[in-house]
Amino acid sequence: MSTPADFPASTPLAGGTTATDGTVVPLLPAQRRQHIVDFLRRHGAVTLQQLEQALGVSVSTLRRDLDGLAAEGVIDRTHGGALLRQQEYSTFEPDAGAAAELSPLEKEAIGRLAADALLPRQSVIFDSGSTVLEAARAALRRNIPLIAVTNDLTIAQLLGGSAQIQVHLLGGVLRPGSPTVTGQSLVEQARTICADVLLMGAHAVTDGVLSETSAEVAATKRALMAAATTRRLLVDASKFRPRAFMQVATLGELHEVITDDGIGAADEERLRALSLQVTIARCRR
Repeated sequence: MSTPADFPASTPLAGGTTATDGTVVPLLPAQRRQHIVDFLRRHGAVTLQQLEQALGVSVSTLRRDLDGLAAEGVIDRTHGGALLRQQEYSTFEPDAGAAAELSPLEKEAIGRLAADALLPRQSVIFDSGSTVLEAARAALRRNIPLIAVTNDLTIAQLLGGSAQIQVHLLGGVLRPGSPTVTGQSLVEQARTICADVLLMGAHAVTDGVLSETSAEVAATKRALMAAATTRRLLVDASKFRPRAFMQVATLGELHEVITDDGIGAADEERLRALSLQVTIARCRR
């Protein structure tokens, strides 16, 4: 059986197998549910819309699949999606290459809004992560002069291709299988920085708290927050979910949250009740 990596969200025929005559045979319910479980093992949590894009089947069918898996004790249902059983999810380490598979249109739109708000010659910290990477791509397209600081090797290499952008790569310990640099030496370097803007991501946003699955990533994000005058959180709607193991900060420590229009009404209402700017990227088709 193929894994979720074999059928990215842009592949509409992911919900079936191809017969010898070229026709697509829909997956059996058991096969479809196994795909969902495999997907969750890579990502930790997923929304119905993300599964709909990945598997190419209806939301009503997926709801029945998720309800069945929850009844079997395999997953926990959330509003609009599912996640690994709670005791596993809080310390779940996502596959470093898997994040870009989820919500690509939403991440691109969020990144574009974040980049559009940057001013020429600002100093900008680009946190590690797939949504911040989209902001870096959008900033590169704008072709404006910037001083960029990052702890992400992919972002550093991308921005280093511009003659307009001066890139400072923070040193430390490279996380296994990831472009992310963390560690005590990075935290100490961050103390010497006073940047204009931080563009950061988070594993989960829950009841006004940002959280991560590991202590070193949480410590890195706290250090980057302390190094910036303005802090902008870039998170797609699926990140509003049960909290992970390590608290990073509260939303009250931020200045702006940029998310997409898939955010639930309750989560948006909680954001707007805070004294920060809320920017919604319009992605619904």
